Amino acid sequence: MESISPKKQLIYDICIVVSILATAGITYLSLTNGIFDVFPYLYLIPVVLIAFARPKVSIYGTVLVGWLYLALVFLIGMPTNRLYTQATIWFYVFVSIGVLISIYSQVYRREEDKNYGMYHNSQAGAFTLDKKSLRIKDPNQKFSEILHYEQKELGEKTLPDLIPDFDERRRFLASIENQKRTGDIEARFRTADGSERWALVSAVETSEPSIICTLVDITDNKLVTEALSQANKKINLLNSVTRHDILNQLTALLGYLDLTRLKITDPQTLRYIEKEELAANAIRKQILFTRDYQNIGYQTPNWHNIPDTVSRAFATLDLHGVRIYADLPPIEVYADPMFEHVFYNLIENSIRHGERLTKITLHSQETLHGINLILEDDGVGIPETAKEKIFRREYFKNTGFGLFLSREILSITNLTISETGTPGEGARFVIHVPKGMYRPVLVNPVLLEK
Repeated sequence: MESISPKKQLIYDICIVVSILATAGITYLSLTNGIFDVFPYLYLIPVVLIAFARPKVSIYGTVLVGWLYLALVFLIGMPTNRLYTQATIWFYVFVSIGVLISIYSQVYRREEDKNYGMYHNSQAGAFTLDKKSLRIKDPNQKFSEILHYEQKELGEKTLPDLIPDFDERRRFLASIENQKRTGDIEARFRTADGSERWALVSAVETSEPSIICTLVDITDNKLVTEALSQANKKINLLNSVTRHDILNQLTALLGYLDLTRLKITDPQTLRYIEKEELAANAIRKQILFTRDYQNIGYQTPNWHNIPDTVSRAFATLDLHGVRIYADLPPIEVYADPMFEHVFYNLIENSIRHGERLTKITLHSQETLHGINLILEDDGVGIPETAKEKIFRREYFKNTGFGLFLSREILSITNLTISETGTPGEGARFVIHVPKGMYRPVLVNPVLLEK
């Protein structure tokens, strides 16, 4: 990633001068000793060197080399038409080769300069790592700013100086070794003042024993994320304690209402007590809803084996004689950890509201944009006017907020749910899983019946 330094350029220029002088000397010796066929090939050396090292003036340089060749041949060689013709042909060969190499060399230099500029002027930090010595080479300005070093100082550092944590460094290098490239690796870098900065690192191994690394400083994001996480934990703790205390008080209230009912014989007062119990139980359901809703999205989504998830969902339910058939594909779906509750809620909803329900069927359907997981029952179905309302928080009937929670759980990873059944013939819930959110697993399809 380095451009040609003045020192290297001087070395190239010295090589050009030496090669020209050497070629001229060999030409003189060859012509004075009657050798006319071999020495012209030596002129390709200075021609190539000039075209590579000085592409902008290479045309002039190769013309001068060609004229030097012609001059030596005409002054020292035998004055024959054949020799002069050969010399003229060689002159054009030298010039043509020089021009071609010059063109390709200039294109190469332009690409190199563009890459060099992008590398050193990038808003992402960048550096090259020597794979053997782990020494930092070519740090760009942004990388120096992130770590509060001067560029020259960074050139004297090694990877262990900047990533002191042995395990992080080992994982990073192992990833490069195994994959030749890696991306989005979080690593902590030690700065010049001894503090730490978090960065998201990408790296690629080159043909040389070196690794080109780019990184983005994510320290501020990490701090904000950590602060939000701590605040969220405190809020959840407060909510949990508050819910626990309220539920305890509701339990006591319901207990006193039961005792009161035993002491009261007045029918009107008993009706009031019944309404109070209904209100207390409604409050209890809403408190439990806040507990379930709080857990949605709290943990990182993971992969769920669909046959196993469905099996666990109805294993804890009282099916009341309803038969369940599940012909499900061997796939895993990426979803919130509460994904199992979706199937639990759907099955429980069918059992509770199906009225004349006898069976529930679960199966799948491939679509152009993903896969549908379908639950069907043979109950009374959902009225057309209620197909969308049943997923709203304000619309529920005895079950609480199960369907609303199900849609919220699915939305965490862009899964959707809808009801497409025929009223009077049964409910039909369709969970759409887009491509990228599911994958096959090495298990046999499961046929569940209970």
